[in-house]
Amino acid sequence: MQVETNGLVVPPIKSMTGFGRGRAMSGEVEVVTEVRTVNHRFLDISVRLPKQYASFEPEIRRVVANVVKRGKVDVTITRTGGKGNLVDITLDVGLASSYFSCLRQLQEEFGLEGPVTVSDMLTLKDIVIPVEREDHIEGEWSLVESSLERAVKALDDMRQAEGAALWRDIEALLQGVQKTVARIHPLAQQVTASAKQRLEKRVQELTGGMELDPDRLLQEVALIADRSDVTEEITRLESHVDQFLAFGRQGSPLGRKLDFLLQELHREVNTVGAKSASTDIASHVVNIKADVERIREQTQNLE
Repeated sequence: MQVETNGLVVPPIKSMTGFGRGRAMSGEVEVVTEVRTVNHRFLDISVRLPKQYASFEPEIRRVVANVVKRGKVDVTITRTGGKGNLVDITLDVGLASSYFSCLRQLQEEFGLEGPVTVSDMLTLKDIVIPVEREDHIEGEWSLVESSLERAVKALDDMRQAEGAALWRDIEALLQGVQKTVARIHPLAQQVTASAKQRLEKRVQELTGGMELDPDRLLQEVALIADRSDVTEEITRLESHVDQFLAFGRQGSPLGRKLDFLLQELHREVNTVGAKSASTDIASHVVNIKADVERIREQTQNLE
């Protein structure tokens, strides 16, 4: 279902997995369509249908591709009911006459008794020929189309419902990441002060309490602070989370965009963990990594 926000219609977020079934009837003829979708990096449509419907395949693919933008799609169409209006029966009289002459010649040659019957003739190849009536086959497209559209609609409803549920989970995880990043901010600001205290204590221990050169100490502290400063990484983390949420408001297809952002999130989190000298920050990094991994699992199923 599309949602209206500030007068704009926002496309829904869809899952890549779903199932839909559609049925259409006309007289004795029934056409049933089943459409299944599963995860796939690209759009891959497979169509199975009766051979007389082979000419419909390009249009079937077009109808499906108008709704499904990404995923492995299996379309199965079956037809039951009378086929009398799809086939004309023709008789090859010339071939039948040749066959008959041959059979009579065999009788005379070998002294065989008994008449040549219709049953005998029907066992011979290509005397009776079924020919498909293309005009009548084309006339059944409306049945196929009706069945297909109902199946695709049911499929899309399921994918939207599952997509909305997945996005609610993802939003909750992203909010958790935001809260954890907010906890890292004050800790990151304390890194320089903590580094200075540790350095002073270590030097005092090694020098036996000798007076230190303040300028030299400040220089060393500045180097440590530069190596352990994670301010830029935290800013980028916050930006990536905001972009992630913004993409969600655009609706499907969004899976590939989110895949890219997840890579960036993972890179920044790893950098924060590598640069930080704080055990508290390291603990928060572990929590963020766990949330990012859960988000990755959920987004793998989004179109």
